[in-house]
Amino acid sequence: MLSAALEAHAGGYYSGTKGARAAGRAGAFSVKADDLSAVSLNPAGLSRIQGTLLHIGNRFSRNAMSFTREPTLDYGSSASMPPLVEFAPSENGAPWQPLDPLLGVASSLGLERWVFALSVIAPPGVAREEFSVDGGQRYMMVEREAIMLDFAASAAYRFGDDVGVGGSFIWRAVPRIDYALVIDAGTFAGDANPVAGGFDTLARTRGSDPFVPGIVIGAWYRPAAFLELGASATFWLSGIRADSHLALDPLSPEIDDEIELRRDAYFADDVSLSLPLAHSARLGARYRHLDGGRELFDFEVDVSYEAWSSVDRFTLDSNGLVARAFNQSIDIGQIQIEKQWQDSWSLHAGGDAAILPGLLTARAGVAYESAMADRRYAHVDFPSGSQWGGALGASLFFSDVELAVAYGFRAQSQVRVSEAEGRVYQEVPASSCEAPYTDPDYCNPAYLGQPSPTVNGGTYSAHSHVASLDLIYRF
Repeated sequence: MLSAALEAHAGGYYSGTKGARAAGRAGAFSVKADDLSAVSLNPAGLSRIQGTLLHIGNRFSRNAMSFTREPTLDYGSSASMPPLVEFAPSENGAPWQPLDPLLGVASSLGLERWVFALSVIAPPGVAREEFSVDGGQRYMMVEREAIMLDFAASAAYRFGDDVGVGGSFIWRAVPRIDYALVIDAGTFAGDANPVAGGFDTLARTRGSDPFVPGIVIGAWYRPAAFLELGASATFWLSGIRADSHLALDPLSPEIDDEIELRRDAYFADDVSLSLPLAHSARLGARYRHLDGGRELFDFEVDVSYEAWSSVDRFTLDSNGLVARAFNQSIDIGQIQIEKQWQDSWSLHAGGDAAILPGLLTARAGVAYESAMADRRYAHVDFPSGSQWGGALGASLFFSDVELAVAYGFRAQSQVRVSEAEGRVYQEVPASSCEAPYTDPDYCNPAYLGQPSPTVNGGTYSAHSHVASLDLIYRF
Protein backbone atom coordinates (compact mmCIF):
# COMPACT_ATOMS: atom_id res chain seq x y z
CA MET A 1 0.00 0.00 0.00
CA LEU A 2 2.88 2.23 -0.08
CA SER A 3 5.13 4.56 -1.72
CA ALA A 4 5.56 6.84 -4.57
CA ALA A 5 8.36 5.64 -3.58
CA LEU A 6 9.19 4.62 -0.36
CA GLU A 7 13.67 4.64 2.35
CA ALA A 8 16.76 2.70 1.91
CA HIS A 9 15.82 -0.30 3.98
CA ALA A 10 15.19 -3.97 3.48
CA GLY A 11 11.81 -5.30 2.43
CA GLY A 12 8.53 -4.24 3.98
CA TYR A 13 7.11 -1.09 2.45
CA TYR A 14 10.50 -0.22 0.97
CA SER A 15 12.61 -1.52 -1.89
CA GLY A 16 16.05 -0.41 -2.94
CA THR A 17 18.03 2.75 -2.31
CA LYS A 18 17.56 6.39 -3.28
CA GLY A 19 20.39 8.29 -4.96
CA ALA A 20 22.24 6.96 -8.02
CA ARG A 21 25.60 6.80 -6.23
CA ALA A 22 24.13 4.78 -3.35
CA ALA A 23 21.99 2.64 -5.66
CA GLY A 24 25.01 1.77 -7.85
CA ARG A 25 26.60 0.20 -4.75
CA ALA A 26 23.39 -1.77 -3.92
CA GLY A 27 22.89 0.35 -0.80
CA ALA A 28 26.42 -0.08 0.65
CA PHE A 29 26.70 3.65 1.27
CA SER A 30 25.92 4.41 4.91
CA VAL A 31 29.60 5.05 5.75
CA LYS A 32 30.63 6.82 2.55
CA ALA A 33 27.37 8.79 2.37
CA ASP A 34 28.42 12.24 1.16
CA ASP A 35 25.47 13.43 -0.92
CA LEU A 36 21.77 13.97 -0.19
CA SER A 37 21.10 10.24 0.18
CA ALA A 38 22.84 10.67 3.57
CA VAL A 39 19.65 12.34 4.86
CA SER A 40 18.06 8.91 5.43
CA LEU A 41 21.08 6.57 5.25
CA ASN A 42 23.39 8.37 7.70
CA PRO A 43 23.01 12.13 8.26
CA ALA A 44 26.54 12.31 9.67
CA GLY A 45 27.83 11.88 6.12
CA LEU A 46 26.64 15.37 5.30
CA SER A 47 29.55 16.68 7.39
CA ARG A 48 31.88 15.61 4.56
CA ILE A 49 30.35 18.17 2.20
CA GLN A 50 32.42 21.29 1.61
CA GLY A 51 30.78 24.46 0.36
CA THR A 52 27.35 23.86 -1.18
CA LEU A 53 25.88 20.81 -2.92
CA LEU A 54 22.72 20.77 -5.07
CA HIS A 55 21.34 17.29 -5.74
CA ILE A 56 18.53 16.43 -8.20
CA GLY A 57 17.62 12.86 -9.10
CA ASN A 58 14.95 10.36 -10.09
CA ARG A 59 14.44 6.59 -10.15
CA PHE A 60 12.69 4.81 -13.01
CA SER A 61 11.47 1.29 -12.34
CA ARG A 62 9.50 -1.66 -13.62
CA ASN A 63 8.05 -3.76 -10.80
CA ALA A 64 6.61 -7.17 -11.65
CA MET A 65 4.49 -9.19 -9.23
CA SER A 66 2.87 -12.53 -10.02
CA PHE A 67 0.56 -14.73 -7.98
CA THR A 68 -1.01 -18.03 -8.96
CA ARG A 69 -3.62 -19.11 -6.48
CA GLU A 70 -3.62 -22.77 -5.50
CA PRO A 71 -6.58 -24.79 -6.86
CA THR A 72 -9.43 -24.89 -4.34
CA LEU A 73 -12.69 -26.76 -3.86
CA ASP A 74 -15.61 -24.42 -4.56
CA TYR A 75 -18.00 -24.96 -1.67
CA GLY A 76 -20.08 -22.07 -2.96
CA SER A 77 -21.05 -24.03 -6.05
CA SER A 78 -24.55 -25.38 -6.44
CA ALA A 79 -23.15 -28.73 -7.62
CA SER A 80 -23.71 -31.76 -5.38
CA MET A 81 -19.96 -32.22 -5.15
CA PRO A 82 -17.75 -29.11 -4.88
CA PRO A 83 -15.71 -28.79 -8.08
CA LEU A 84 -11.95 -28.16 -7.98
CA VAL A 85 -11.29 -24.70 -9.43
CA GLU A 86 -7.94 -23.73 -10.94
CA PHE A 87 -6.77 -20.13 -11.37
CA ALA A 88 -4.80 -18.30 -14.02
CA PRO A 89 -1.75 -16.29 -12.89
CA SER A 90 -2.50 -12.78 -11.61
CA GLU A 91 -0.01 -10.12 -12.79
CA ASN A 92 0.58 -6.54 -11.70
CA GLY A 93 -1.06 -4.49 -14.44
CA ALA A 94 0.71 -1.24 -13.50
CA PRO A 95 4.41 -2.20 -13.31
CA TRP A 96 5.95 1.04 -14.59
CA GLN A 97 6.93 3.77 -12.15
CA PRO A 98 8.42 6.78 -13.97
CA LEU A 99 8.50 9.28 -11.08
CA ASP A 100 10.47 8.65 -7.88
CA PRO A 101 12.26 11.94 -7.10
CA LEU A 102 15.03 13.25 -4.90
CA LEU A 103 15.72 16.98 -4.54
CA GLY A 104 17.82 18.78 -1.98
CA VAL A 105 20.53 21.24 -1.08
CA ALA A 106 23.26 21.05 1.55
CA SER A 107 25.62 23.82 2.58
CA SER A 108 28.18 24.71 5.22
CA LEU A 109 26.82 28.29 5.12
CA GLY A 110 30.38 29.47 5.47
CA LEU A 111 30.94 27.60 8.74
CA GLU A 112 34.01 25.45 9.17
CA ARG A 113 32.52 22.29 10.70
CA TRP A 114 28.74 22.51 10.29
CA VAL A 115 26.64 21.43 7.30
CA PHE A 116 22.88 21.94 6.97
CA ALA A 117 20.51 20.39 4.44
CA LEU A 118 16.92 20.65 3.24
CA SER A 119 15.50 17.91 1.03
CA VAL A 120 12.38 16.35 -0.43
CA ILE A 121 12.72 12.63 -1.08
CA ALA A 122 10.16 10.05 -2.13
CA PRO A 123 11.26 7.02 -0.06
CA PRO A 124 12.08 4.12 -2.44
CA GLY A 125 9.39 1.55 -3.09
CA VAL A 126 6.62 0.37 -5.40
CA ALA A 127 3.97 3.05 -5.55
CA ARG A 128 1.20 1.19 -7.33
CA GLU A 129 -0.07 -2.32 -7.97
CA GLU A 130 -3.19 -3.17 -9.95
CA PHE A 131 -4.77 -6.58 -10.53
CA SER A 132 -7.92 -7.85 -12.19
CA VAL A 133 -11.04 -7.73 -10.06
CA ASP A 134 -11.75 -11.26 -11.36
CA GLY A 135 -8.26 -12.65 -10.61
CA GLY A 136 -7.33 -15.29 -8.06
CA GLN A 137 -5.96 -12.57 -5.75
CA ARG A 138 -9.27 -10.63 -5.65
CA TYR A 139 -10.04 -11.43 -2.00
CA MET A 140 -6.55 -10.28 -0.94
CA MET A 141 -6.21 -7.12 -3.01
CA VAL A 142 -7.30 -5.59 -6.29
CA GLU A 143 -5.35 -2.34 -6.15
CA ARG A 144 -3.14 -0.25 -3.93
CA GLU A 145 -1.50 3.13 -4.45
CA ALA A 146 0.42 5.36 -2.08
CA ILE A 147 2.07 8.69 -2.70
CA MET A 148 4.66 9.58 -0.07
CA LEU A 149 7.13 12.41 0.30
CA ASP A 150 9.69 12.90 3.05
CA PHE A 151 10.46 16.55 3.81
CA ALA A 152 13.67 16.61 5.83
CA ALA A 153 15.74 19.17 7.70
CA SER A 154 19.22 17.89 8.55
CA ALA A 155 22.35 19.07 10.34
CA ALA A 156 25.79 17.50 10.70
CA TYR A 157 28.96 18.41 12.59
CA ARG A 158 32.53 17.23 11.95
CA PHE A 159 35.11 16.87 14.74
CA GLY A 160 38.43 17.32 12.95
CA ASP A 161 38.94 14.92 10.05
CA ASP A 162 38.06 11.69 11.81
CA VAL A 163 34.57 11.96 13.36
CA GLY A 164 31.21 13.23 12.19
CA VAL A 165 27.71 13.20 13.70
CA GLY A 166 24.36 14.24 12.29
CA GLY A 167 20.62 14.03 12.42
CA SER A 168 17.51 14.52 10.26
CA PHE A 169 13.98 15.42 11.22
CA ILE A 170 11.59 13.76 8.77
CA TRP A 171 8.12 15.03 8.00
CA ARG A 172 6.52 12.27 5.97
CA ALA A 173 3.47 13.46 4.04
CA VAL A 174 1.10 10.86 2.60
CA PRO A 175 -1.20 12.84 0.29
CA ARG A 176 -2.72 9.69 -1.14
CA ILE A 177 -3.13 6.13 0.07
CA ASP A 178 -5.70 3.91 -1.64
CA TYR A 179 -6.52 0.24 -1.16
CA ALA A 180 -9.13 -2.02 -2.73
CA LEU A 181 -10.16 -5.64 -2.29
CA VAL A 182 -13.24 -7.81 -2.76
CA ILE A 183 -15.24 -8.76 0.32
CA ASP A 184 -18.11 -11.20 0.70
CA ALA A 185 -21.05 -9.14 1.95
CA GLY A 186 -23.31 -12.16 2.45
CA THR A 187 -25.02 -12.72 5.81
CA PHE A 188 -26.23 -16.32 5.59
CA ALA A 189 -24.99 -18.57 8.41
CA GLY A 190 -22.63 -21.29 7.19
CA ASP A 191 -22.29 -19.79 3.74
CA ALA A 192 -18.86 -19.98 2.02
CA ASN A 193 -17.75 -18.62 -1.33
CA PRO A 194 -14.02 -19.30 -1.81
CA VAL A 195 -14.10 -18.53 -5.55
CA ALA A 196 -17.00 -16.12 -6.15
CA GLY A 197 -20.23 -15.23 -4.41
CA GLY A 198 -23.48 -13.50 -5.26
CA PHE A 199 -22.81 -10.79 -2.68
CA ASP A 200 -19.20 -10.08 -3.63
CA THR A 201 -18.52 -6.38 -3.19
CA LEU A 202 -15.55 -4.22 -4.14
CA ALA A 203 -14.44 -2.31 -1.03
CA ARG A 204 -12.27 0.70 -1.79
CA THR A 205 -10.68 3.25 0.54
CA ARG A 206 -9.11 6.57 -0.43
CA GLY A 207 -7.31 8.62 2.18
CA SER A 208 -4.31 10.65 3.31
CA ASP A 209 -2.14 11.44 6.31
CA PRO A 210 -0.47 14.87 6.10
CA PHE A 211 2.04 14.42 8.93
CA VAL A 212 4.02 11.38 10.08
CA PRO A 213 7.10 12.47 12.08
CA GLY A 214 10.40 10.62 12.35
CA ILE A 215 14.06 11.16 13.14
CA VAL A 216 17.33 9.73 11.81
CA ILE A 217 20.59 9.95 13.73
CA GLY A 218 24.04 8.81 12.67
CA ALA A 219 27.81 8.97 13.11
CA TRP A 220 30.99 8.00 11.29
CA TYR A 221 34.51 7.44 12.61
CA ARG A 222 37.90 7.03 10.90
CA PRO A 223 40.21 5.03 13.22
CA ALA A 224 42.85 4.78 10.48
CA ALA A 225 43.43 6.43 7.12
CA PHE A 226 42.29 3.27 5.30
CA LEU A 227 39.27 2.42 7.50
CA GLU A 228 35.99 4.14 8.30
CA LEU A 229 33.06 2.97 10.42
CA GLY A 230 29.48 4.23 10.44
CA ALA A 231 26.19 3.72 12.24
CA SER A 232 22.69 5.16 11.96
CA ALA A 233 19.17 4.57 13.26
CA THR A 234 15.68 5.64 12.20
CA PHE A 235 12.82 6.11 14.66
CA TRP A 236 9.21 6.83 13.72
CA LEU A 237 7.27 8.81 16.29
CA SER A 238 3.94 7.51 14.98
CA GLY A 239 2.57 5.18 12.35
CA ILE A 240 0.45 6.12 9.36
CA ARG A 241 -3.17 6.83 10.28
CA ALA A 242 -4.97 7.88 7.15
CA ASP A 243 -8.32 9.66 7.28
CA SER A 244 -10.11 7.84 4.48
CA HIS A 245 -13.42 7.38 2.70
CA LEU A 246 -15.00 4.00 2.05
CA ALA A 247 -16.94 3.01 -1.07
CA LEU A 248 -18.75 -0.31 -1.52
CA ASP A 249 -19.81 -1.46 -5.00
CA PRO A 250 -21.64 -4.78 -5.56
CA LEU A 251 -20.03 -6.85 -8.33
CA SER A 252 -22.89 -9.20 -9.15
CA PRO A 253 -24.81 -8.13 -12.28
CA GLU A 254 -27.94 -9.42 -10.57
CA ILE A 255 -27.68 -6.76 -7.87
CA ASP A 256 -28.44 -3.21 -8.91
CA ASP A 257 -29.04 -1.78 -5.44
CA GLU A 258 -26.68 0.89 -4.17
CA ILE A 259 -25.09 0.29 -0.78
CA GLU A 260 -25.82 3.10 1.67
CA LEU A 261 -23.38 3.82 4.47
CA ARG A 262 -24.69 5.43 7.63
CA ARG A 263 -23.58 6.25 11.16
CA ASP A 264 -26.22 7.02 13.76
CA ALA A 265 -28.84 7.22 10.99
CA TYR A 266 -26.84 9.86 9.06
CA PHE A 267 -25.10 9.30 5.75
CA ALA A 268 -21.34 8.89 6.26
CA ASP A 269 -18.39 7.18 4.62
CA ASP A 270 -15.38 8.27 6.72
CA VAL A 271 -13.09 5.54 8.07
CA SER A 272 -9.52 5.37 9.38
CA LEU A 273 -6.72 3.19 7.99
CA SER A 274 -3.78 2.35 10.28
CA LEU A 275 -0.38 1.09 9.15
CA PRO A 276 2.51 0.76 11.63
CA LEU A 277 6.04 1.84 10.65
CA ALA A 278 9.25 0.02 11.59
CA HIS A 279 12.29 1.42 13.38
CA SER A 280 15.62 0.47 11.83
CA ALA A 281 19.39 0.54 12.34
CA ARG A 282 22.47 0.28 10.09
CA LEU A 283 26.13 -0.52 10.74
CA GLY A 284 28.88 -0.28 8.15
CA ALA A 285 32.62 -0.51 7.58
CA ARG A 286 34.53 0.93 4.61
CA TYR A 287 38.03 0.20 3.34
CA ARG A 288 39.75 3.04 1.45
CA HIS A 289 42.68 2.41 -0.90
CA LEU A 290 44.76 5.57 -1.04
CA ASP A 291 47.60 6.71 -3.29
CA GLY A 292 49.27 9.95 -2.29
CA GLY A 293 46.19 11.02 -0.35
CA ARG A 294 43.84 10.33 -3.30
CA GLU A 295 41.22 7.61 -2.88
CA LEU A 296 41.53 5.22 -5.85
CA PHE A 297 38.85 2.74 -4.76
CA ASP A 298 36.85 1.69 -1.74
CA PHE A 299 34.84 -1.28 -0.55
CA GLU A 300 32.02 -1.08 1.98
CA VAL A 301 29.91 -3.65 3.81
CA ASP A 302 26.68 -2.60 5.59
CA VAL A 303 24.32 -4.61 7.76
CA SER A 304 20.84 -3.25 8.44
CA TYR A 305 18.09 -4.35 10.83
CA GLU A 306 14.41 -3.49 10.67
CA ALA A 307 11.85 -4.08 13.41
CA TRP A 308 9.01 -5.20 11.13
CA SER A 309 7.51 -7.27 13.95
CA SER A 310 5.64 -4.09 14.86
CA VAL A 311 3.43 -4.68 11.80
CA ASP A 312 0.93 -7.31 12.86
CA ARG A 313 -1.94 -6.15 10.64
CA PHE A 314 -3.38 -3.33 8.55
CA THR A 315 -6.59 -2.13 10.19
CA LEU A 316 -9.53 -0.36 8.60
CA ASP A 317 -11.77 0.96 11.38
CA SER A 318 -15.24 2.00 10.25
CA ASN A 319 -15.92 3.78 13.55
CA GLY A 320 -19.45 2.45 13.74
CA LEU A 321 -20.47 2.57 10.07
CA VAL A 322 -23.45 0.45 9.07
CA ALA A 323 -24.12 -0.58 5.46
CA ARG A 324 -27.71 -0.80 4.28
CA ALA A 325 -27.72 -3.37 1.48
CA PHE A 326 -29.63 -6.36 0.21
CA ASN A 327 -32.61 -5.42 2.41
CA GLN A 328 -30.56 -5.71 5.59
CA SER A 329 -28.16 -3.75 7.77
CA ILE A 330 -24.53 -4.86 8.04
CA ASP A 331 -22.21 -3.59 10.75
CA ILE A 332 -18.92 -2.90 8.95
CA GLY A 333 -16.85 -3.05 12.15
CA GLN A 334 -13.12 -3.49 11.45
CA ILE A 335 -11.55 -4.99 8.36
CA GLN A 336 -8.13 -6.39 9.25
CA ILE A 337 -5.52 -7.60 6.80
CA GLU A 338 -3.25 -9.91 8.77
CA LYS A 339 0.50 -9.42 8.28
CA GLN A 340 2.32 -10.84 11.31
CA TRP A 341 5.62 -9.61 9.87
CA GLN A 342 8.91 -10.40 11.56
CA ASP A 343 12.12 -8.48 12.11
CA SER A 344 14.46 -8.68 9.13
CA TRP A 345 18.08 -7.96 8.29
CA SER A 346 19.99 -7.22 5.10
CA LEU A 347 23.57 -7.28 3.89
CA HIS A 348 24.92 -4.78 1.35
CA ALA A 349 28.41 -4.90 -0.19
CA GLY A 350 29.79 -2.55 -2.84
CA GLY A 351 32.28 0.10 -3.74
CA ASP A 352 33.65 2.71 -6.15
CA ALA A 353 36.73 2.68 -8.37
CA ALA A 354 38.30 5.79 -9.94
CA ILE A 355 38.78 4.58 -13.52
CA LEU A 356 39.90 8.02 -14.69
CA PRO A 357 40.47 10.07 -11.51
CA GLY A 358 38.45 13.26 -11.65
CA LEU A 359 36.68 12.19 -14.86
CA LEU A 360 35.10 8.73 -14.51
CA THR A 361 34.17 6.56 -11.51
CA ALA A 362 32.62 3.10 -11.76
CA ARG A 363 30.76 1.29 -8.99
CA ALA A 364 29.00 -1.99 -8.28
CA GLY A 365 27.35 -3.87 -5.41
CA VAL A 366 25.25 -6.82 -4.28
CA ALA A 367 22.61 -7.16 -1.55
CA TYR A 368 20.59 -9.79 0.29
CA GLU A 369 17.51 -9.28 2.49
CA SER A 370 15.98 -11.87 4.78
CA ALA A 371 12.30 -12.78 4.60
CA MET A 372 10.11 -10.19 6.27
CA ALA A 373 7.10 -12.42 6.89
CA ASP A 374 6.18 -15.96 7.77
CA ARG A 375 5.18 -17.41 4.41
CA ARG A 376 1.81 -18.44 5.88
CA TYR A 377 0.93 -14.72 5.71
CA ALA A 378 2.30 -14.14 2.20
CA HIS A 379 0.36 -11.49 0.30
CA VAL A 380 0.35 -9.71 -3.06
CA ASP A 381 0.56 -6.17 -1.67
CA PHE A 382 4.27 -6.33 -0.71
CA PRO A 383 6.97 -8.89 -1.49
CA SER A 384 7.64 -10.56 1.85
CA GLY A 385 10.07 -13.38 1.01
CA SER A 386 13.85 -13.18 1.02
CA GLN A 387 15.28 -10.95 -1.71
CA TRP A 388 18.60 -10.60 -3.50
CA GLY A 389 19.92 -8.07 -5.98
CA GLY A 390 22.85 -6.50 -7.72
CA ALA A 391 23.70 -3.09 -9.17
CA LEU A 392 26.10 -1.28 -11.47
CA GLY A 393 26.73 2.45 -11.75
CA ALA A 394 29.06 5.20 -12.87
CA SER A 395 29.74 8.92 -12.48
CA LEU A 396 30.98 11.35 -15.09
CA PHE A 397 32.55 14.61 -13.89
CA PHE A 398 32.38 17.91 -15.76
CA SER A 399 34.20 20.50 -13.64
CA ASP A 400 31.82 21.08 -10.67
CA VAL A 401 29.03 18.89 -12.08
CA GLU A 402 28.66 15.15 -11.53
CA LEU A 403 26.28 13.02 -13.60
CA ALA A 404 25.59 9.72 -11.81
CA VAL A 405 23.73 6.74 -13.27
CA ALA A 406 22.86 3.32 -11.86
CA TYR A 407 20.99 0.16 -12.79
CA GLY A 408 19.80 -2.39 -10.28
CA PHE A 409 17.93 -5.68 -10.34
CA ARG A 410 16.26 -7.24 -7.34
CA ALA A 411 14.14 -10.39 -7.07
CA GLN A 412 12.16 -12.19 -4.42
CA SER A 413 12.86 -15.88 -4.00
CA GLN A 414 9.72 -17.74 -5.05
CA VAL A 415 7.30 -18.27 -2.17
CA ARG A 416 4.85 -21.20 -2.12
CA VAL A 417 1.98 -21.47 0.36
CA SER A 418 -0.48 -24.34 0.50
CA GLU A 419 -4.13 -23.67 1.23
CA ALA A 420 -3.77 -25.62 4.49
CA GLU A 421 -0.87 -23.38 5.56
CA GLY A 422 -2.39 -20.03 4.55
CA ARG A 423 -3.48 -17.62 7.28
CA VAL A 424 -5.02 -14.83 5.20
CA TYR A 425 -8.78 -15.30 5.08
CA GLN A 426 -11.59 -13.88 2.99
CA GLU A 427 -13.13 -10.75 4.52
CA VAL A 428 -16.77 -11.47 5.45
CA PRO A 429 -17.82 -8.52 7.69
CA ALA A 430 -21.38 -9.79 8.32
CA SER A 431 -20.37 -13.38 9.10
CA SER A 432 -21.99 -14.95 12.15
CA CYS A 433 -19.09 -17.42 12.42
CA GLU A 434 -17.17 -16.28 15.50
CA ALA A 435 -14.04 -17.45 17.34
CA PRO A 436 -13.09 -20.23 17.83
CA TYR A 437 -14.97 -20.80 14.54
CA THR A 438 -16.08 -24.32 15.39
CA ASP A 439 -19.88 -23.98 15.60
CA PRO A 440 -21.32 -25.85 12.57
CA ASP A 441 -24.61 -23.96 12.94
CA TYR A 442 -22.89 -20.70 11.98
CA CYS A 443 -19.63 -21.77 10.29
CA ASN A 444 -19.24 -23.74 7.09
CA PRO A 445 -18.25 -27.34 7.92
CA ALA A 446 -15.45 -27.24 5.32
CA TYR A 447 -13.72 -24.38 7.15
CA LEU A 448 -14.14 -25.19 10.83
CA GLY A 449 -11.40 -23.61 12.93
CA GLN A 450 -11.03 -20.58 10.67
CA PRO A 451 -13.30 -17.57 10.10
CA SER A 452 -13.73 -17.99 6.33
CA PRO A 453 -11.99 -19.53 3.28
CA THR A 454 -8.21 -19.22 2.99
CA VAL A 455 -7.36 -16.94 0.06
CA ASN A 456 -3.54 -16.63 0.05
CA GLY A 457 -2.57 -20.19 -0.81
CA GLY A 458 -0.48 -20.19 -3.99
CA THR A 459 2.83 -19.22 -5.56
CA TYR A 460 4.34 -15.72 -5.38
CA SER A 461 7.16 -14.19 -7.40
CA ALA A 462 8.38 -10.61 -7.79
CA HIS A 463 11.26 -8.72 -9.38
CA SER A 464 12.20 -5.13 -10.22
CA HIS A 465 14.42 -3.36 -12.75
CA VAL A 466 15.49 0.05 -11.45
CA ALA A 467 17.41 2.85 -13.21
CA SER A 468 18.60 5.99 -11.39
CA LEU A 469 19.81 9.28 -12.82
CA ASP A 470 21.22 12.07 -10.61
CA LEU A 471 22.74 15.48 -11.25
CA ILE A 472 25.02 16.80 -8.49
CA TYR A 473 26.46 20.31 -8.53
CA ARG A 474 29.14 21.30 -6.05
CA PHE A 475 30.17 24.93 -5.61
